[in-house]
Amino acid sequence: SISDSVANLLNEFPAAELNRRLFVFLREDIETIAVFDRNGTPLVATDNRAMRSDISVTQQSWFTGASTSGRRYLISQPHVQRLYRGEYPWVITLSRSVSWVQNGSKYYGIMIVDMNFSRIKYLCSRDLESGGYIYITDQMGDVVYHPKQQMIYAGVLPKDIPSEENLSEGSSVVDGGGGKLAVCVRTLSNAAWRVVGVTSMNGLATYDGGPDTYVEVAILLLAAAILAGSLFISRQMVQPLHNLMTLMGRVSKGEETAPAPVTGIYEAGRLGDSFNRMVTRIRQLMVQVRTEQEQLHRSELKTLNAQINPHFLYNTLDSVVWLAQSGDEKHVVQMVLALSKYFRLSLSGAKDFITAGEELQQVENYLIIQKMRFGDSFTYQITCEDEVRSAQTPKIVLQPIVENAIVHGVGTLSEGGKILIEAHRSGRELEFSVRDNGCGIKPDVLAHILERNPSSRSGIGLKNVHQRIKLACGQEYGLQVESELDEGTVVRVRLPLRYDAPQKGGAE
Repeated sequence: SISDSVANLLNEFPAAELNRRLFVFLREDIETIAVFDRNGTPLVATDNRAMRSDISVTQQSWFTGASTSGRRYLISQPHVQRLYRGEYPWVITLSRSVSWVQNGSKYYGIMIVDMNFSRIKYLCSRDLESGGYIYITDQMGDVVYHPKQQMIYAGVLPKDIPSEENLSEGSSVVDGGGGKLAVCVRTLSNAAWRVVGVTSMNGLATYDGGPDTYVEVAILLLAAAILAGSLFISRQMVQPLHNLMTLMGRVSKGEETAPAPVTGIYEAGRLGDSFNRMVTRIRQLMVQVRTEQEQLHRSELKTLNAQINPHFLYNTLDSVVWLAQSGDEKHVVQMVLALSKYFRLSLSGAKDFITAGEELQQVENYLIIQKMRFGDSFTYQITCEDEVRSAQTPKIVLQPIVENAIVHGVGTLSEGGKILIEAHRSGRELEFSVRDNGCGIKPDVLAHILERNPSSRSGIGLKNVHQRIKLACGQEYGLQVESELDEGTVVRVRLPLRYDAPQKGGAE
């Protein structure tokens, strides 16, 4: 739908010209077109789904960047667009500040166009000869698209990717991990992107000419391919988005888009119909985009879930053996029963989310086992507000935190240790807290305890939970850790408050 403040402006302009220009941009690779005011309120939107109440539009990088960039266009890195409920496409966002006049007053806002990232993959999927390929970087050198993008995100650089200092405009031959590489770079001025073509010189080793001619032919072929590729990308993706942003910006300011003398009044409803047709086409592609996104999330979540401390099982079985050998059959039965309940829920692969009540029952089974191992050195208490007992949470978020509280906190005390676990509502969030009166955490360790540092083994359970929550629920959620030496530690788990489990593989 279109707000009256913007629709009234559109009524003033020639219908035929606006229809013609808008028809050009009813493209299936456009995910979302939207205009927000300076407070983040949507004024124009091609997406009729409800926006997520837990997302602040004004804090999105494309919003803050466009707010401070004047009239320049900004193109984001690939990201998951989380504005609307239900579907979360992988997109590149083009944003710009806009202004319009209503009733004699001037208003300002931010316009965005989200483009389906799969379109960029399609445009760059044409392999060059001799095993070559095309990839894209932004003006800062960050990779926008690469055929081996997941390896790069994981910090593993392919051998055949040129270093940043070798990405100067034009064609050259550089040393690569597997031999000589022919590299051709072309900058797209209207997007501040660099299109890079890379091919191995080894693939052309059968050419009959001399060495100089061989190099010249290789570079000539690569330059021709990358020139064609960059023109294709610019024509198919960047320029249409640029034109669309210009058109919408002019209309919002009250400018005519062409001097053609066409009579008649353009009604806001006709523009709305055009946008609704676009929505229908967008949704046909969203299923495919969501599938790709979920596959990525599922893979990362499986990797992190696989890291949940296996030594807990080994230690518990050792305790069972020790109790059995000592003839303590009662405690053997209790420990095995608690262990079976614990793993029944832990290994339920079909469920990534469970209720807060189930999560608290899970951690109590864990504490029953640990109490038998540590004796009376600590006590625990679990409380939960009735309102959040059926709220949804990723499973196994409390056990690693409680384990950390035992091993590095109350487990170091000979007696008097206490662990308090609470679940309550905090605004629009579900919050767990785990508090202990152990020895606390050193300030230098506390400052980096949640950072993803593969070389550091400290707090690995907390890092694991922190990253799993961000993957499953969004970057704004996760853990907060406070600690004082000789006083104790409190870990807070911040989650979105919801009572329906999100679709498997990603955040709601």
